[in-house]
Amino acid sequence: MRRAKMKTTSLIRRLSFFLFPFSFFLMAAGCNLLRPKPEAPEAKVPQTGPVDTSKMTADRVVNYLNKQAGFVQTIDADDINLTVKGPGGAPPTLEGTLLVQKPRYFRLTGKFLGSQQVLVGSNEERFWFYVPKMQDALFHCSYTDFDKGVELPFPFDPAWVLEAMGMAPVPADGVKRIEMDDKTRTVRLIQEATLHGQKVTKVTVCYQATMHRDVPQVKARIVYDERGKEICRATTKSVSRTPVGRNAAGETEYAEVPKVVKLEWPGQDTTLELDLGKVKLNGRLPMDAFRMPELGTRQVDLGRDRPTGRGVVPAQFR
Repeated sequence: MRRAKMKTTSLIRRLSFFLFPFSFFLMAAGCNLLRPKPEAPEAKVPQTGPVDTSKMTADRVVNYLNKQAGFVQTIDADDINLTVKGPGGAPPTLEGTLLVQKPRYFRLTGKFLGSQQVLVGSNEERFWFYVPKMQDALFHCSYTDFDKGVELPFPFDPAWVLEAMGMAPVPADGVKRIEMDDKTRTVRLIQEATLHGQKVTKVTVCYQATMHRDVPQVKARIVYDERGKEICRATTKSVSRTPVGRNAAGETEYAEVPKVVKLEWPGQDTTLELDLGKVKLNGRLPMDAFRMPELGTRQVDLGRDRPTGRGVVPAQFR
């Protein structure tokens, strides 16, 4: 039992990298700066006519998800808003930018009153983050070290980001099944998977009927541990639909990209909501943006450091 609990704790850490920088900003800004506003009620079930679900199979749902993932190679959002809610309160909303390119290129910035509060980045070789209010240091780690099982106090899983944005295809292997929920008019794709050597269940919730305008087709993506405890959830509140071509029947096909998405970590009682604003798809991104910067007075290689309960104790500065 103790070993299972330790594995679950490790997995939660690995899936909550983004939680750490923003949670720290929450504390640094002051818990009483702004009190969290009451959460708006969830959107009502979209009104649609009856849907014939008799031909809906796991393969058809997977094909839809993979087709959508194939439509999007890059995301460029230069006017986003970031809002985080934690156990003690909520800091001001940050303004920032987001760049994403498959498979691991990522850059997220957050500013308040023109002052940079968060920088998170990733390329093919390593990931990093810089939060000035924490320490005047840039923390980074190679994926080689990460894949070996490096224990980090704020782990990063690029696969989770891609899944939350609808950019990651569903793997062909693994057990998959679907469940219908007529009350919410959704279909749940359930996948048994292995994540960082531990068994998890991934659930993708889609509406049964075809959605239009800014209503998301994919409502939520959820990850559970082997005991059924929710680790993290991405809920899409609204989407942008961009035409990407025509199918064999001559019908216009659209790429569906989250416009407002809420990421939740129930174990930490923390949520991060991203409003991406106007999103540009499949453009050529400046690759210099994914080069690890030289910020702060030092750079801390987490692959060679040993985290402790009080934070990171640097073993080597580079």
